[in-house]
Amino acid sequence: MNASSITTGRPALRRVREGYWRVTAASGHVLGYVELRDGEHGQPGEPVGRRFTAKRLLPSLVVVPIGEFASAEEAMECLR
Repeated sequence: MNASSITTGRPALRRVREGYWRVTAASGHVLGYVELRDGEHGQPGEPVGRRFTAKRLLPSLVVVPIGEFASAEEAMECLR
């Protein structure tokens, strides 16, 4: 993911910094964030490699982790 902004329909994924993206709705409303957790290892038996964490931004401006995914696109979709 070298592009600074990826738009795949709705929502949009916009790079904030290396390994960290903001997820926005078509209206511009921030839905949450996706973070690359490259190089971390999962539990025994889980695939090793790049993982992406989805984080929901609540109206109270609290960021809550939602889960980990194999791709940024999967993480982004869970924030719809």
